[in-house]
Amino acid sequence: MPLSKFLSCCLLSSVFLTFAPLAKAQNSVETNKKEQPSDAEILAKMELFAEVLARVRDNYVTEVSEKQLVEHALNGALASLDPHSNYSPPAEFTEQREAAKREYGGLGIEVSMEGGLVKVNYAIEEGPAYAAGIRSGDYITAVAGDSVLGKDLNAAVENMRGLAGEPVTVTVLTGQSAPRDIIVTRAQVRGRAVRHRIEQGLGYVFIETFNNDRLTEDLEKALKELEAELGGTIPGLIIDVRGNRGGLLTQSVSVSSLFLDGGEVLSARGRTDIDTQRYHAEAGELYPEMPIVVLVNSGSASAAEIVAGALQDRGRAVIIGRRSFGKGSVQSVIPLQENGGALRITTQRYYTPSGNSIQGRGIMPDFLVAAQPDKGELRKRFREDSLPNSLINPDDTDYEEDYDAILYPSEDEAESVDFQLRKAIDVLKTSRYQALLQAQNQFPGQNLPKSAFLQ
Repeated sequence: MPLSKFLSCCLLSSVFLTFAPLAKAQNSVETNKKEQPSDAEILAKMELFAEVLARVRDNYVTEVSEKQLVEHALNGALASLDPHSNYSPPAEFTEQREAAKREYGGLGIEVSMEGGLVKVNYAIEEGPAYAAGIRSGDYITAVAGDSVLGKDLNAAVENMRGLAGEPVTVTVLTGQSAPRDIIVTRAQVRGRAVRHRIEQGLGYVFIETFNNDRLTEDLEKALKELEAELGGTIPGLIIDVRGNRGGLLTQSVSVSSLFLDGGEVLSARGRTDIDTQRYHAEAGELYPEMPIVVLVNSGSASAAEIVAGALQDRGRAVIIGRRSFGKGSVQSVIPLQENGGALRITTQRYYTPSGNSIQGRGIMPDFLVAAQPDKGELRKRFREDSLPNSLINPDDTDYEEDYDAILYPSEDEAESVDFQLRKAIDVLKTSRYQALLQAQNQFPGQNLPKSAFLQ
């Protein structure tokens, strides 16, 4: 049998084996057979592919690997669909699964560089460093006998990381005491999911990632602490998800539930109606009368957009900042039984409660506020729709920011304050909050003129 015919048969069998489980998993409905190519048409296309492969193998200027050519061809085909779909060959997929199981450990501290030393800004109480006696305010001068002087932060802490269960010696300086060596056994440490503080009499919470299965629990704890520090009532709350790249869908739903009294948070919709999944908040929100502002920017993506979109659509929060990233698609990983590799393909899109797709559009703030001064030039921001072959949103209405509606800080303000945060505080402390909530109903998803909020 000619190579081209042999490869065609093999590849055709592989295609059927790959997509049959997928069709079953997605509960696909029977489609019009006239719209589907015949077996003969599919075979002809596979023969063309095999012929091209054979000619490249025999005639290319240097020797090539047929295996790599096939893998690159598969990834090229999938990348032409969207930037999040790909094929993982068996070795790569095995490594991905092993990496997910592997328990990497740390010391359970948050650090920064100060005076050439590693300063401990926070020691997690459940972490190994805290158990060994390391506290906030301590300085680390050496790790495993290697001085941190002259190193940047990444190089200084590199030796702190390692496999869970392995010990490491750190040299610690506390106050005026002499440096002492402390042996800390690395452990799997769950970093703080939420950082909180009081900002001019208001509550402020920063959520760095949703990729933490105890995020909602930590957020509830932070809110209770803010409530106590503010005398029993939080007069207003700022939820900062700027730069938050997303994470667990379950956490985006449970975080939204804290501020919603039941009802839909989002829907995930596939090719057919039967593929649609709807996610709802639990009844009984924590602070039904508390005004909320959510800060977003072009780095806010996925789960962060789900929370912002749900609270905006449900009239529960005002969104301030810049249009978010627009990652509104769901990927499924499908192991290929015969091959040992895996297929990662987009199977659904996210929609906000009002039925708007997040994909490529993101969440449009109610009040557009920039972080940096206006220098008279348009800056291209990297978002989902900047990626090659990104999925097109079926809603093709204009969704770009109105340049004239953006409020910019002055040169002095940008250097001295967080301008977006300051505007969030201003909104919560004035009647602008209610005005923006009313505008959500009148002009959903539209840019509002900044002149309306400058008084």
